[in-house]
Amino acid sequence: MRKLLLLVLLSTTGVMAESTMYVGDKVKIPMRADASIAKNNVIDHLSINTPVTLIKKQENGWSNIKVDGKSGWMISRYLTDKKPSNLQAEKLKKRIISMSNHNKDKREQVNNLQQQIESFEDKVSSLELAAIKANTQSLEFNKLQNKLFNMDEVNTDLIEQVSILKSANGSLHTTDFLTIISTITLLLGFGVSTIMSRVSGSRESKMYTL
Repeated sequence: MRKLLLLVLLSTTGVMAESTMYVGDKVKIPMRADASIAKNNVIDHLSINTPVTLIKKQENGWSNIKVDGKSGWMISRYLTDKKPSNLQAEKLKKRIISMSNHNKDKREQVNNLQQQIESFEDKVSSLELAAIKANTQSLEFNKLQNKLFNMDEVNTDLIEQVSILKSANGSLHTTDFLTIISTITLLLGFGVSTIMSRVSGSRESKMYTL
């Protein structure tokens, strides 16, 4: 009766005897704190060929294991009692190394692309500054052009005023010359009249004397 009870207990609770097992051909299998899949119960990730001590295997698909002094739970199908062959392990290791190197190359490519992006961003910033400077210079040029246009208009007005003044000055010179000529003519006429008067008077006095 006791033996039967013991067999029933072992069949319901799982294997209780400790034995050595190995992680199967899956890479980085999580070992969890309890027999459930959750984000916050992962204790460690075990690589292939990692030997673990099987404490208990349950019928619900979970096994209680111990490795490096830590105990936890792992899905039973990831464990095997057959030690993987070295050839298979080497192939998997080479594949892991190849993938690691490939990822390294990808990371270098990403870094190079990031540097190119930063360089392009610097060039874009420089072009934006150059565009702002060009716009500022264009505004200054437009201001200078407007000032030059205004100065041209002022110069045109000054030229017209100078022409008017020259014309007025020429008219004044002409008027002065005519005035002088008229004055001289009057004076000459007056002088001639005076002389003629005197000559006539002198002749009359001579006639009376005779």
